[in-house]
Amino acid sequence: MSIVWDRFLSNGIRELGYDIANKQLIVVLPGGVRKYYAPVLYEAYSAIRHATFPERLYRQTIEGKVPRIEVAGYQ
Repeated sequence: MSIVWDRFLSNGIRELGYDIANKQLIVVLPGGVRKYYAPVLYEAYSAIRHATFPERLYRQTIEGKVPRIEVAGYQ
């Protein structure tokens, strides 16, 4: 598994990760809650990562629109 991580993205998104091999987006919220989404294109991850308001873009393009997946050991 090769994951690209960005830490301290914003107050609402503590970390943003992308698993290149599995096309999974990992969003770590305050309190350590992890949400996994797939399939997500690298371009979507990159757009959130570079956005002025990453939380807004995440809510508009990912949350509730891309399937959330379960990963063993995480919520």
